[in-house]
Amino acid sequence: MTLTAIESRSSPDPRETRARSRWGWPLAREITIIAVGLVLYRLVRLLAMDELDTALLNSQRIVDWERAIGIFNEVGLQSLVIGNDALIWVLNRYYFFGHFLGMAILLTWLYVAQYDYYGRVRRVLFTSTVAALIIHVSFPLAPPRWFPQHGFADTLQIYGPKIYDSETIANTANQIAAMPSLHVGWALIAGWAITASTKSRWRWLGYAHPIAMTLAVVVTANHWWLDVVGAVALVYVAILADRPIQRRLERRKRQRAAETSELSSVS
Repeated sequence: MTLTAIESRSSPDPRETRARSRWGWPLAREITIIAVGLVLYRLVRLLAMDELDTALLNSQRIVDWERAIGIFNEVGLQSLVIGNDALIWVLNRYYFFGHFLGMAILLTWLYVAQYDYYGRVRRVLFTSTVAALIIHVSFPLAPPRWFPQHGFADTLQIYGPKIYDSETIANTANQIAAMPSLHVGWALIAGWAITASTKSRWRWLGYAHPIAMTLAVVVTANHWWLDVVGAVALVYVAILADRPIQRRLERRKRQRAAETSELSSVS
């Protein structure tokens, strides 16, 4: 057997090397980053929990702005489905479980099956979330369900699950952090990640998640339309801001691949 044949058999497959490299310390690092991020997420959201007067005043501003541009119709949309107990039951739970659980499933899937896209999605997620938290603190905003005088019904309280009756959630959740809607923002990131990382002709169905989440947050009276608009704009800006970083990383990856190829040809 020739030396070249021995080297060919002993050289690891680049795909196998890349797959192995994501486990062990890299995985522990990612888990740590996400865990720290979640802790900071909770802590920052607590900063504006007591700004109730400001949040109520800002909500009236949102109502005035939506009336001015003709989109203050959340009550009408809610009234179309409020008598459908089954649909409300589904939307309430989609709002609750589709947020953190949906993002956890997405990140796990990307890390395991679409690792080349994981880093970019994680960066966009962190950038948009940090920006949203800054807005939450600087512009506290009460949700529509706090305004029965406008005709809103609190579907979580009426139909369940009564998540804000839980002492744990009540002590950690900032209910006056409506603008922008991170529920919609994270769902939109998931839709973008699915369509960008897969080649299937069905990949555009990934955007069914942000559409369904938008319906859920509005019908359950947890967010205003402008909260949705703010989330879409924020995610779009985060994706645009990440493009130079992604291009730089791709150039480095091509350079390393070229250097590896040159070394292989020399040997």
